[in-house]
Amino acid sequence: MTEGADLLPAQKVGQSLWQEADLASALLAVDPKGLKGISLHAAAGPVREVWLTRIERRFATDGPIVQLPPGASEDRVLGGLDLPATLAAGRPVAEAGLLGRAHGGLLVARMAERLPRPIAAHLAAALDRGEVSIERHGMSRREAGQFALVLLDESSEDMVAPPQFLLERVAFQVSLDGVSIRDADLPVLDYKVIEAARGRLSRLVVPDEMGRSIDAAAIRLGVPGLRTLQFCLRATRALAALDGCEDVLPRHAELACRLVLGPLMVMTPELAESEVAPPPPETDMDDGRGESRKESAELEDQLIEAVKLSYTLRLLGQTSKQRRRGMAPGTSGGRSGELRESRDRGRPVGTRGGDPRRDGRLDLLATLRAAAPWQHVRGRQADADRMRLRAEDFRLRRTRIHLPTVVIFVVDASGSLAMNRMAEAKGAVELLLSDCYTRRDQVALIAFRKETAELLLPPTRSLVRVRRSLARLPGGGGTPFAAGAAAALRLALTERRRGRTPYLVFLSDGKANIALDGEAGRDRADEDARALARQIRAVGFPSLFLDTARRPGAKAMAIADELGAAYQLLPYADSASVSSTVGQFLRR
Repeated sequence: MTEGADLLPAQKVGQSLWQEADLASALLAVDPKGLKGISLHAAAGPVREVWLTRIERRFATDGPIVQLPPGASEDRVLGGLDLPATLAAGRPVAEAGLLGRAHGGLLVARMAERLPRPIAAHLAAALDRGEVSIERHGMSRREAGQFALVLLDESSEDMVAPPQFLLERVAFQVSLDGVSIRDADLPVLDYKVIEAARGRLSRLVVPDEMGRSIDAAAIRLGVPGLRTLQFCLRATRALAALDGCEDVLPRHAELACRLVLGPLMVMTPELAESEVAPPPPETDMDDGRGESRKESAELEDQLIEAVKLSYTLRLLGQTSKQRRRGMAPGTSGGRSGELRESRDRGRPVGTRGGDPRRDGRLDLLATLRAAAPWQHVRGRQADADRMRLRAEDFRLRRTRIHLPTVVIFVVDASGSLAMNRMAEAKGAVELLLSDCYTRRDQVALIAFRKETAELLLPPTRSLVRVRRSLARLPGGGGTPFAAGAAAALRLALTERRRGRTPYLVFLSDGKANIALDGEAGRDRADEDARALARQIRAVGFPSLFLDTARRPGAKAMAIADELGAAYQLLPYADSASVSSTVGQFLRR
């Protein structure tokens, strides 16, 4: 099944990816209650719109199709107080939210990678319970909220994907990367076929041996879990029903594993197979189970092969997409810094109480909602009477912004390898900065040698300034790691106060021999280095430790552990490998 998969031309790859995505939407229409939903990774464009049209057509006669727009507030998503009706009636009147309106139908969440975690948590709870719980504006109520969820993921490599806990609650994660509009020109599955498949679904049962093979394949691929197994079994039954069969066949299990497990595998199949224990030796006594075990093992291998194909197709699709955009595979930009609350700009994230004269901007609708349930108690007599507002009713807008980032390189410039390390650092800084014009990232460089550390390059985005500053850098002498860490901590704290998010990157072998006060001595130097590392970790700065020794060093690993840093051995690093490693660290 996988023979020649890596030799498929781009058009065939695109057609295969389209067929997977289209089939997943059909299966979701057959069993929306069991399969829960689908995450589609695709950029906005005609291909995605064709896919959306097809899935909406399959759900058109079942119930409502509700759009969850980006930036929707909790009031709009969950429901709450109907302000005009409440003011007219003089008592709280509830309004259904988007989750309640989607009951029995389809909910489409656009730009799912930007879903706030509270909204994603409400979606996950509704998928788990099949109902929406509303505890707000003085009301406590529950309403039905069982729907199929479509997450439209437009994230790129340098952006955060939709929340993982939400992706775990949908059966399918499919991609249209590398699919052209010509690939989407395939026959549409008639709705009557889906309706007939629903009628057969309840009569179909997955055999026990097949279920065990699916479970074993999931474990070998590194994606165990009860929810994943349930999705595989549900998808297998839905495929058999859609195929018009009265029995579940191995080909249905293969395709189900390909759709459900393919995007989730976390280890290569070759590695997984090498870790599996060999089958028990055959014996002369045939108790009827030997043949069954052999068939189960064969089916397990077939399932692994099916997942391999899906995995390969997705990689080819991503490569094809990058090639069309003129990008090198695996390259992307940096990442946004941490979120911080802002008074006057940024993304809305709700409201809070406060005084609009000094604390921020008034949210009028939220203020009226807070005051409306109390109007009768406050003596409001008629609709024409004025609203009775109090200070505790005022609601202010809450907004958050992503802070710009600054990458601080802390480079060991001591010893015989100093010149190599400085060359690596200079090349990495220049490579990273060449991509900074599309972001607001800045880069700084601290070098430590002899008894002290020196800020050689303050935070900057200027390539001209970088090249001038890095043209000639000294090297050699002792290793005052503690002084370098202290200088990095001071600079990081300064940058945080200026509204930036610092990331620390250490290039060293960790063999400190100069203490913080400048005195020589390995024991004191090591103690000071670890103490400064603990301070950096306590403040919470993300760190990366690049060990420049020829083999993993115990001291370097100990300091990285105290830092809470990601550790990477780079014995023969060049500027490109350092830049690539740092880029991956920033995109995490």
